[in-house]
Amino acid sequence: MFLKGQKVGKYQILRSLGSGGFGSVFLAKDTWLNIKVAIKVPHKQSMELFKLLKEPRLQAALNHPNIVRMLTAEKENKVFFMVMEYIKGKTLEKIIDKERILDIERSIDYMTQISYGVDHAHKNKIVHRDLRPSNVIISEDGTAKITDFGTSVWLNNIPYASTRIGSPPYMAPEQFMGKATFSSDIYSLGCIFYEMITGEPPIIDPDPFKILEKAKSGKIKPPRLKNTNVPKDVDAIIMKCLATKTDERFQKPSEIIRRLAVFKGKDSKKSEIDDILGRIKARERTATNPCWNCRRPLPYKSKICPHCGEMV
Repeated sequence: MFLKGQKVGKYQILRSLGSGGFGSVFLAKDTWLNIKVAIKVPHKQSMELFKLLKEPRLQAALNHPNIVRMLTAEKENKVFFMVMEYIKGKTLEKIIDKERILDIERSIDYMTQISYGVDHAHKNKIVHRDLRPSNVIISEDGTAKITDFGTSVWLNNIPYASTRIGSPPYMAPEQFMGKATFSSDIYSLGCIFYEMITGEPPIIDPDPFKILEKAKSGKIKPPRLKNTNVPKDVDAIIMKCLATKTDERFQKPSEIIRRLAVFKGKDSKKSEIDDILGRIKARERTATNPCWNCRRPLPYKSKICPHCGEMV
């Protein structure tokens, strides 16, 4: 779609970053702000504008460190494209391809981060529907960021997304039947976790219907049987994500985060981020204004200065 060196509005195309079923992604330079950005160009340019805007609007509604930020959407010379933050790093898929099996500690770190991102999306009533290693970018500093919301949908006042869409090795049984829910993303998280510690998805078959058959029957070999280094607790967490029935899975990504925190020996009632937010709030409570008269610090919620006796 775009060529190296081409100028598209204020963006200078630097190189191609890859191409998928729904679009091509390019590294570009915003010549006004002098920053690098990622530009995604959907293959289907003939769609009406409101349909093209669905993905960028969904992603722009999310603001989280574990989700790639959508900066804007534009149209130049009849070509529609999205502009996103550029993450210097590799996809989780490429990391797994190279290293085959990731160690438990690193896998837990990535899974925790991805779960935080998915939890944020779910709180905003958005189900991703295509969570897989190729749609997770790991930055050079080890931050996991979810991208590609092209198949995502808002679940506002509807029980499920009826379109049958996704990547078969990471699709929950109900997703094959056109009934994707928030729980379907939980299943996909289990598939990603499984692949990180075994080197492959839970069910592999070129025939999507055979994948559905095995998923519906619960014929998934526990990861511990493929990798003896997998702790029993981690094995149990993954298998709960991969439960055939939605009500037997974790109901929220935050539950996965808590279970992983417990495994790592942290407080089961507070995640790492909860702890940080708690400390910030504690500092905010103690940071009060000084007395208007004597300028000495006032105790929290004090109505009378204990130093000079003036009303505050």
